[in-house]
Amino acid sequence: MLKKIVQPLDMSESLAEVKMRASFIDRFGGEEIVLVHVMNPGLGDKSLMQSRLTHLVDALGSVGIQARCLVTEGHVASEITRTAMEVAADVIYLPASRKNILVSSFLGSTTEDVIRLSDLPVFMHKLRPELVRTEKVRHLVFATDFRQAASRAWLYVRMLGRYVSKLTILHVGERAADPDTEQLRREHADRMLSELNAKFKVDFQDIALMSRIGSPARHIIDVVEQIQADLVVLGRLNEPFPSKLLGSTCSRVTSGVSSSVLLIP
Repeated sequence: MLKKIVQPLDMSESLAEVKMRASFIDRFGGEEIVLVHVMNPGLGDKSLMQSRLTHLVDALGSVGIQARCLVTEGHVASEITRTAMEVAADVIYLPASRKNILVSSFLGSTTEDVIRLSDLPVFMHKLRPELVRTEKVRHLVFATDFRQAASRAWLYVRMLGRYVSKLTILHVGERAADPDTEQLRREHADRMLSELNAKFKVDFQDIALMSRIGSPARHIIDVVEQIQADLVVLGRLNEPFPSKLLGSTCSRVTSGVSSSVLLIP
């Protein structure tokens, strides 16, 4: 499901960084990586950028990674998402920076714009897993509210089971107004978690179920940091542009966790 990957570059990356990033995302069943660089209209030498990208494509080919490249002009996030749709990509991969830290304040950033504009999954690579050649994704957290947006992530969770051994399924609910209703809510949550456990048990070696009450973003962040998970999978509401991402659960989790995040629209 992550066969064709769009990986934006700002051309400040070294060859070693590009290889390591491409090698990381390629491990999830990748068949082709499309390197994309967006230039400001009328600024810079497009043929030079194309030549530099072609050199990177050749370097990836030398280590067995199928790649091609595109140079476009315009608004960076808009061009990234448009290009991803045009090439029929399965995911947009936004890697960590040289210091392996993704910007945590998304307001006004290209990252926020890509998330907001994209109709495709977006994989944001943060501190965990560490961006080294031998690192693997060992522990996945699937956060669910049992609604439609979360159910759209099921196929991706199952696919990731081919590469990740441990899954934690986390539900954060809202306490009901009275004890009887709260008991029914708890029973429903337990039943839904058990059903998800049955759905995913053939895909993962180890599954843990967790249910909490309160702020979804706060509990997701707390759990992910406590268990040092490598990746969080979230289904997000595909709200029309312009939607306010800031303050949403997805935005707060993406900003607050040290793990990588896969957002499924």
